[in-house]
Amino acid sequence: MKARSALVPLTLLLLCGIGFPVAQVEGKPPEKQKTAVIHLSHYTDDLHRAFMAMKIARMMQNGGVETTLFLDIEGARISDARQSLDMCWGPSPTPLGAVFDDFIKSGGKVVVCPHCAKAAGIKSDHLRQGTTIGTEEELARLLISTDKIMDY
Repeated sequence: MKARSALVPLTLLLLCGIGFPVAQVEGKPPEKQKTAVIHLSHYTDDLHRAFMAMKIARMMQNGGVETTLFLDIEGARISDARQSLDMCWGPSPTPLGAVFDDFIKSGGKVVVCPHCAKAAGIKSDHLRQGTTIGTEEELARLLISTDKIMDY
């Protein structure tokens, strides 16, 4: 009888949330990872823009932002492994290819406009590692769903 009578107050304490620490579940969903698209439409026609876009993309990816480099117009040629990225701009001795490779190694993604790839003669088997030719539907979803878009 004594054991039963001790259970009643303990049960009441538990029902009221008193007595034992209980992990509180907040009504807040987990925070979504931020996303960004860096749009680059230049290559050898404006190396300054090409370097800035690649460096910003690498910086954001390394900073925890899921970053996609979107290449179109002249920028599409950066995705072509047949093109040399062994060029520098300004006082930096780091070639564009090294910045590109660092971006890919850090988890960055590169998507090429399908129309611009076709116009430049770029096919899937010409692509650099970490690069894909997007479809119109994939590009629409990417651009609609991203948090930030930067244009170079």
